Amino acid sequence: MGQTIAEKILARASGRERVTPGEIIWATPDVVINHDHNFPRYLGALEKMGRKGVAAPHKQIVTIDHRPYSDDLAVVRARQQMRTLAREGGISHFFDLGNHGISHNVPIDQGLVKPGQLVIASDSRAPALGCIGALSIALGQGQLTVLVTGQAWLRVPMTLKINITGKPRPGVMSRDIATWVAAAISDSRGDYRVLEFYGDTIDAFSLDERHTLCNVCVDIGVKGAIVPPDQKVADYLERFGHHADWVVSDADAVFEEEISFDITDLEPQIALPPDPMNIVPVTQLLGRKVNQVFIGSCIGGKLEDLRAAAQVLKGHQSHPDVHLLVIPATAEIHRQALAEGLMEIFSKANANIAVGACGPCYGTIAPLSDEEVCVATSTRNENGRMGSPTATILLANAATAAAAAIRGAVADPREFLA
Repeated sequence: MGQTIAEKILARASGRERVTPGEIIWATPDVVINHDHNFPRYLGALEKMGRKGVAAPHKQIVTIDHRPYSDDLAVVRARQQMRTLAREGGISHFFDLGNHGISHNVPIDQGLVKPGQLVIASDSRAPALGCIGALSIALGQGQLTVLVTGQAWLRVPMTLKINITGKPRPGVMSRDIATWVAAAISDSRGDYRVLEFYGDTIDAFSLDERHTLCNVCVDIGVKGAIVPPDQKVADYLERFGHHADWVVSDADAVFEEEISFDITDLEPQIALPPDPMNIVPVTQLLGRKVNQVFIGSCIGGKLEDLRAAAQVLKGHQSHPDVHLLVIPATAEIHRQALAEGLMEIFSKANANIAVGACGPCYGTIAPLSDEEVCVATSTRNENGRMGSPTATILLANAATAAAAAIRGAVADPREFLA
């Protein structure tokens, strides 16, 4: 009997020939990821235990992303603590201010994750790194165990095989496809599963689009999401001078279920609060007044998103009643966007521009006031996520968000792409 990608990765990481869904294992990760919101708390816990440093510091990626813009002295001190540990504790990859970025994006744009690896991260959006064929798992407080022992305690998940076919229509982005598919799978089928993606839609996706796909699935409770590696992953590895042995599912691998979707007729989608899976076609909300537009976050601040937003915004300015905020997910993405002229388009559209921060997605930078409405490319939209609990967050793709910025109301991006 064959094994799935996730099962093969977990078997290797636990020093075994094979693992079985449902069993408990101790697995040794290849990469461990933390950020400035959680890492200082873990370090404080380690100090109380009388421990100095972390296990396997050479595997650590630590970045500043939640609070790069802060006048809170406690935040400043925590940063200094991370710098000291990085310098004296042998942490291989610390991304300080100026080269910082969101922890789910930095490993990809720096070439620090490879197909077939087991990645353990503290933050919930970790499965996004499955875009290059890795198994990336979020542990939350369980991350402390990894920092102490160098191992993660896991239950082996079942895997669902997901086939997505069809060519997207104009204005439809990976965000729409991913959300529509995830909502159809639902948390009842996705919870603690790994999703493995196939189909001609996925074959055509860029790594950015695959990152969005794997990221969105977090909201139905998946343990991981994986796109099997292909030539695009080979090109990614070559760009950084890396080699990796690809891991693919066996022909006779056992999947819990196989589900197929055709996205040919899909329209741009918008998610209504309080759930990212509460989606409707954009045409059902046309004309709803908007006060703020946020283009950014780990899921909506990649080059894919910035290019789509710039295509809509070029030659336009944001509506006088709209605060347009653009935050590339990492400093490296910002540099690439500058080189492509995207940031000039945003500047001419009167955008407020920051770099490498979770920003409004974390509830910092430009919080919403009472009854305000924001169209955002970020991750979640529960009440109070971006300030006032009476504010409304509408989640959409970057082109739809840009169209709303121009009109001052929810608008169909296809109006600007004809």
